[in-house]
Amino acid sequence: MIYFDTDVLIHMLVIQDLGKHQVARSYYEQAIETQDFFISLLCIQETAYVLQRLGQKANDIEDAVKGFLQFEPVPYMSRDMQRGVVLARSMGFKNINDCIHLAVAETHCSQICTFNKADFGKMSKYTTLEITIL
Repeated sequence: MIYFDTDVLIHMLVIQDLGKHQVARSYYEQAIETQDFFISLLCIQETAYVLQRLGQKANDIEDAVKGFLQFEPVPYMSRDMQRGVVLARSMGFKNINDCIHLAVAETHCSQICTFNKADFGKMSKYTTLEITIL
């Protein structure tokens, strides 16, 4: 399974950068086709928040949330939070949500995809999970 970071979902849904939108859409469609698409409730929560911050309409945000819920996203558990804290400590507690995303992905997936090279590039030395920077 491939864990999709929130930024990939945002670029897929909203054209801010055409190149990133096309890459995100292609990666998403391929993962859906091969049934490798995986997200967490944290992804959906962050997606709804960012879509609102980007000025998207409430109906569009609701549609996106409902669409992603059909994939049965997982919650993060106490063990994921504990692993996230360990990762966050290693990174000076910057972007703990990214650390939790990585922890959830480690539990359920073989790969995580993201556009966030800065944070996930640094975390790569703390995990055996394949990190794909799009």
